[in-house]
Amino acid sequence: MMDTSTKCIDCLIVDTTAFIQNVPLREVGKNIITCQEVVNEVTNKKQLRRLIVLPYDLIVKDVFPENVKIITDFAKKTGDYPSLSATDIKVMALTYQLEKEKVGISHLRTEPVQKPIVTVSTKSLPDMKPDITGFVLPASTEVEVKQHGGCYDKTNTETSDVKLDDEKLAKQFKSLECTDNDNISDSYDVLSPISQHDEETSFDDEREGDEDGWITPSNIQMVKKRINSEFTEDKNVTVACMTSDFAMQNVLRQINLNVASLDGRIIKQLRNYVLRCYTCFKITSIMTKKFCPKCGNNTLKKVAVSLDESGKLQIHINTKRPLSARGKKFSLPRIKGGKHPNNPILVEDQPMAHNRPSRLARTVNNPLDEDYIAGFSPFVMRDVNSKSAQLCIRPGYEYKHLLSRNSNEIQRKNK
Repeated sequence: MMDTSTKCIDCLIVDTTAFIQNVPLREVGKNIITCQEVVNEVTNKKQLRRLIVLPYDLIVKDVFPENVKIITDFAKKTGDYPSLSATDIKVMALTYQLEKEKVGISHLRTEPVQKPIVTVSTKSLPDMKPDITGFVLPASTEVEVKQHGGCYDKTNTETSDVKLDDEKLAKQFKSLECTDNDNISDSYDVLSPISQHDEETSFDDEREGDEDGWITPSNIQMVKKRINSEFTEDKNVTVACMTSDFAMQNVLRQINLNVASLDGRIIKQLRNYVLRCYTCFKITSIMTKKFCPKCGNNTLKKVAVSLDESGKLQIHINTKRPLSARGKKFSLPRIKGGKHPNNPILVEDQPMAHNRPSRLARTVNNPLDEDYIAGFSPFVMRDVNSKSAQLCIRPGYEYKHLLSRNSNEIQRKNK
C-alpha cells in the first residue's frame, strides 16, 4: 500500500473506477497502464470525451494467459473469485505481469496469508470437593467422608452465621454518634459573582471544542491525509494497482502486490472466505459451488473465516444481514418438456436441455457452390420461423435461465 498524494509510481495499473471518477493520474504515476477490457467498460459519453483528450499517454497492454491462471487460482484460495469479474482478474494479472518483469517474483506469495497454528496444552481439572452442589463422589470416597464427620446440618450453620452477623452490626451502630449539624454545610447554596469575561471565554472554548470534530473545506486535506496515514504505508514503489474494489485489494495485498488508494478507500485487514450452508451448516472452500455438497440445496452463503490462537477455524457471520428469500417465495412452475424447456435449476446433477439452433440456422453458404454470389447474396436463407429462432437461441451463445423472478407471472410485452 502507499499514499498516492506524496509518491510517484513508475508503472501504475488503473482500474475503471479511476477513469469514471476523473482521478488526476499524472500526479500519481509516470506511466499509466491498463488493458483493453477496462477501456471497453467506459460507455458514458462524458467519460469517453475525457478519455479521448487525456493529457498523458494511456498505455494499453495485453495480458499473458499464464498470469491470468495464477491470479484465478489465488483468488479461488482466498474465496474472492465469485466477487471478481473477468476484467478485474485481467487487471490484477497485468499488475502481476509488470511486477514480474520490473521487480521479480521472489517476494510474492503463492498461498494466502494465514495465522500460524499454536499448540495448546490441555490443563488438568481442579480437585473437586464433596460439598459442591451437584457433585457425586464414588462409593469409596463417600465412606471416607462419613468417617471423618462429613455429614452436617446445612440449615443450622446458615442460621448461626446470620445471628453472628446481626450481633456485629448492632455493636457497630451503637458506637456511631450522628448529629443534625454534620451535613448543614452541604445544604446551603454558595453564590459568588461571575465576571462577564469568564462567560465569554467559556463560550469561546465550547465553540472551538464543537468545531474540532467537524470536517470543513479548510481541513479536508488534513483529514484525508490523517486517514491515509492510519491504514497506508508511504514508500517508493515501481509497480502498483489503483482500484477501489475491496475484493481486488484483498487478493493483491495477499499476493504482496502494491495497492494505490483512492481517498483512503482501502481495506484494513486481510480476509479469507468460504461457503457455508445455512441449513446443514456444511463448510466448503470450493467457491464455484452453487449447491451444497452435503444436502444439495441452493443455500450456500459466503462467510469470512480465520484461524484463532489454538489453530481452529473461526467463522465470522454477519448477523446484521438477513437471509434473502429471493427466488424462494413463489411456488415452482410445472416441469415442461420439449426441445427448449426453461425449467428452473434445482439440483447440481439436473439434466439440461441442449438448446441447439435449428439446422437451417446452422447452415453456412458454400463459396465453392456454382450459384454462390460474392458479397451479400439475395438468396440467403435465414431461419425466422423455428422455435429456437423465436427464443433467440443462437450458436455460440449461452441460454440464460431466469431463476430470480416469478416463473408463474405473466410477462407483459413492451409496446
